[in-house]
Amino acid sequence: MASTASNPWSVNTRTIVLAAIFGAMVVALQIVGIGSIPVPNLSGAMTTLLIPVILGALIGGPIVGMFAGLVMGIIYLILPATAAFGPITLIVPRLVFALVAWAVYRALKPKTNTVVASAVAGAAGALTNTVTAVGIAILLGQVPASIIPAIIPQAAIELVGCAIIIPIVMVAVEASLKARTA
Repeated sequence: MASTASNPWSVNTRTIVLAAIFGAMVVALQIVGIGSIPVPNLSGAMTTLLIPVILGALIGGPIVGMFAGLVMGIIYLILPATAAFGPITLIVPRLVFALVAWAVYRALKPKTNTVVASAVAGAAGALTNTVTAVGIAILLGQVPASIIPAIIPQAAIELVGCAIIIPIVMVAVEASLKARTA
């Protein structure tokens, strides 16, 4: 996969196409109405937009993941419920969590299998998203630090969701690529 390429920062046709595909997945999830799944927590939902961002990073590399993360941040800037937080709180964490997911996967993949590497990368990406978004919002005075205990259930749900869904998709992608080259 591209995430193990010698230069993951190079931009070529494949990178551009994958960035467009994963960015479009983020938009499609939001437009179709499944960008958030209702769960009992403070925000009332688990975001599913993390999934194409993390998958983009693992399959296409850091540029693809960060592009999909940028699209996710822009969507949050457009939504009335989150727009007031501004670009620093809404975009920066989405770039960072894509990069973290890619780095974790790249570090673990040679030492373990796809399931473990992608589960840990998915969990790390989801946790990074929550910690950076909430951390920046607290630092900028947008929310009080007392909100942290209320965020923990959402962070846990997103972490577990990504740790389960990401490996399932990655195993399927890997099998598909092997079958294609056989």
